[in-house]
Amino acid sequence: MESVKATMPWIFFLLFVGVPIAEIAVLISAGEAIGLWPTIFLIILTAGVGASLARAEGRAAIQRLAAANSANAALALADAAAIFIGAILLLTPGFITDALGLSLVFRPTRLLWAHVFVRFWQRRRSDKFEETIIEGDFSEKSDQRSAADRNSHQLLKN
Repeated sequence: MESVKATMPWIFFLLFVGVPIAEIAVLISAGEAIGLWPTIFLIILTAGVGASLARAEGRAAIQRLAAANSANAALALADAAAIFIGAILLLTPGFITDALGLSLVFRPTRLLWAHVFVRFWQRRRSDKFEETIIEGDFSEKSDQRSAADRNSHQLLKN
């Protein structure tokens, strides 16, 4: 658990500093290769296509979530969460986030991500809750009360 706390600042650093720097580098490279306006057009196109795909897949995921039973509810919930995260990534300008967003919204790759997420979550939960085993012996005790005690107990009940 301590190692997770130590890596959290680095994860946030990569998300909020590393990803935007990488996106800017890719956008500059794309702008140099195909030009400014085609690059802007591609960014807007991926956002529009991604939003419509996310809307359609989101509706289907909500229906699957409503029909899910307890055995597959975690997978259906992870599927819906992946679509939501993918839609946010598609609306974020940039080609890296668009590629990741499409992989989360597109059903075949989303199912792979959902399985990875469910396994990761189950492993984290099992690490938190260690199994406690209490060993011991037991023996049954017979009713050792005397006949007089049983009779007085019966009288109190009535």
